[in-house]
Amino acid sequence: MKLCVSCLLLTAFCLLLSACSPKSAEPQPPEIAYGQDMCDACGMIISDAKFAAATLLTSGEALRFDDIGEMVTYHMDHPEAQVKAWFVHDYPSEAWLRGETAFFVLSDQLQTPMGGGVAAFEKRSDAEVFAVEKDGQVLTLDELRVEVHMQVHGN
Repeated sequence: MKLCVSCLLLTAFCLLLSACSPKSAEPQPPEIAYGQDMCDACGMIISDAKFAAATLLTSGEALRFDDIGEMVTYHMDHPEAQVKAWFVHDYPSEAWLRGETAFFVLSDQLQTPMGGGVAAFEKRSDAEVFAVEKDGQVLTLDELRVEVHMQVHGN
């Protein structure tokens, strides 16, 4: 009987310790209910995971977008919304990935929900193949932000 009580106390202690341990500091993408949630920029229903995107702000608020290009434009127009993390979906797998490490294809031949013409890829090689197919260019997030800025505001 003493062994069982000791085991129970040890188990309870381990559970308590794991509950008190720090949570992962790595930012996580928000949940999106496709076909239900609305884009924070335009108010349209977010329906296609391939092009959906999100940002986590330093305030803790999460913003959801139906188009990667629209996400970039939104943050260009709202510099007060300080971004802690950028999230996009890998075009082939639709898995979430960090925008800071993704490779983007920008193409006029790519039909996206709001006409941004942007798809994201986890692997540069996948982005390069897709860019050739769509006569587009492969960009990092920073390069994409500059390119969108130039398209919207010119020189």
